[in-house]
Amino acid sequence: MPMEDVERGFAEITGLPEPNPMQRKVWQHICTDPWGTGLLLQAPTGSGKTEAVAVPALALGDRRLIMVYPCRSLVEDQIGRFERMLAACSAQDPARPYALVIDTGADTHRLLWKAGQPIAVGNPRRHLYHGDVIVTTLDKFLYRFFGFGEPVKSYIYPLRIHYGARRSLICFDEAHAYEDVAFSNFARLVRALYRKGIDVVVMTATMPREFAAELGYLDLVDYATDAARRDELAAFTRARYPSRQYPSKTLHLVPVAIEPSGDSALAPAMQRILKLAEEEAAPDKRLIVTVERVTDAVALYRRLQGNVQAEVLLYHGRLTAEQRRAVYRRLASIESARGGCLLVSTSAIEVGCDLDAHVLITQLCDPDSLIQRAGRCNRRQETPHARVYVVGDTVPAWVTTLHPDDLAHYLDVLRAQDGKPLDVSDLVECIRKRPNPDYRVEIMFDMLYEYVYEARMENKGLHERGLVVTRSWEPSLTLCTGERDGCLLNAVQVPMSHCIAGEGEALTPDCVVYKQSFHPQDHTAVREPLGRWDCAYSVDVVVQVPPESFDPTIGYAELPTVFNRTTRAGYRRILVREEGDSQSQLWYLAPLAPLPETGPSETLEQEDDEEDVDAD
Repeated sequence: MPMEDVERGFAEITGLPEPNPMQRKVWQHICTDPWGTGLLLQAPTGSGKTEAVAVPALALGDRRLIMVYPCRSLVEDQIGRFERMLAACSAQDPARPYALVIDTGADTHRLLWKAGQPIAVGNPRRHLYHGDVIVTTLDKFLYRFFGFGEPVKSYIYPLRIHYGARRSLICFDEAHAYEDVAFSNFARLVRALYRKGIDVVVMTATMPREFAAELGYLDLVDYATDAARRDELAAFTRARYPSRQYPSKTLHLVPVAIEPSGDSALAPAMQRILKLAEEEAAPDKRLIVTVERVTDAVALYRRLQGNVQAEVLLYHGRLTAEQRRAVYRRLASIESARGGCLLVSTSAIEVGCDLDAHVLITQLCDPDSLIQRAGRCNRRQETPHARVYVVGDTVPAWVTTLHPDDLAHYLDVLRAQDGKPLDVSDLVECIRKRPNPDYRVEIMFDMLYEYVYEARMENKGLHERGLVVTRSWEPSLTLCTGERDGCLLNAVQVPMSHCIAGEGEALTPDCVVYKQSFHPQDHTAVREPLGRWDCAYSVDVVVQVPPESFDPTIGYAELPTVFNRTTRAGYRRILVREEGDSQSQLWYLAPLAPLPETGPSETLEQEDDEEDVDAD
């Protein structure tokens, strides 16, 4: 497709009068490169990376675009953008329907448009990647890539990814969000697709140099750290969009001591954040407050409700999916009406969410997180006095990946920018992350790949066990408030280790803990008590809390403690639950210790005083 079609493609699919320089460059790679696409795209938040990939893929007409995101919440955030683009495509080409497939663990269905209008789908779940755009998560895509699922149909997914009538373009967005096990899988997957000749795009705003080096075989288009290209993009925005004349935001560093806090008495840093929020809140101003702990976010939310002249909303990762969607819809409605609100959040809001606040107040965090959070402030570049307040004197050890020397340098950079426009390029230079590949994950990936794509039958047993470790060796358990018609109510997944009692702490009363399986014939749920020795990869653990203890607006602010302690036996991490005279144990593989250069870590391998148990 010739380059002169780029304006028509963007106008018809997005309504944009003209693509920006970065979007033109990506169009060139996807539409005119005869050797296929292998691209690492680095560009600032809010610069239109999604449209840069989606428009040429849809304009070509013979591509199936698969958008892969780190988590379900990002998929939910992006659905509306693809709905608008596919509706526009169908309006331009009314002879055929256009399909959007949403494929996650919680939500798997297909949407159709014809002649610009949504149309009914006979069976919305029987899509098997038959769509123009598929939005999914890395976890689910790996599951499809290796042909897991219904035995009769599971291999249709690999066939359509690799050998479908339409050529696949697979785009990994927010690629900087992958770490440890997830990064091992991500890097292996991108390389495997690239070697197979499948078109691949990796997108990021804050990819560390060390991570980018692992993808050095991809062509680089850099509008994030390349000063000349970054200035070109900024100049285009100023010239083409008269309302976007304010690209900067002023950084204000507020060095207050960081201490643990709870709901009853906020620590000094949280008190300072509370005071700033009360001062900045206004009916016509959009304000985002971001902290690290869910408990701190909930405490701030409760203090701010009714005490400021703005609607107060709460968003964090332990809300149900329905509540997160409701909050996000409300935020989008307020923003479209140019109204005001005050959003209290954790890091759950920092990636992918298309928000445009006048002011951001954030607890001091690592530079990559700060860049992402700052990207939600003055995103449209229309606020003349946008401000970013960074509160704290250090980044807590359990959050940071920085070595103490790197952390000291980062703090010096922030002090130098205090009171001045935020310079993202200086913050990018402060990012320090090294890939920590897990050889066990890499071997498992290679064995599954050899079985599925090279018919290495000696690896069949691994595939039959159905185990794909996608994000962490530590499994999750499901919190809920009950069950209705076979469905768990208010279900939220959390890591198992987050529900271990502290020293001298009792287990949370009135919780029902069980493992859930499904009958092989009628697929009805079967509940059983935890066994004396269960493998956490083979059971789904459910913790039912009393319904009266759950508030859907607040979510699971305080996690129940359901395990008395954690122990270690060789390569196993073991969680122990004691009820009366009975004892249950769950085991899973312990993660690898991080390389020394990665700085402080809370991995369990660093505990030296653990009790060993007999694994019988």
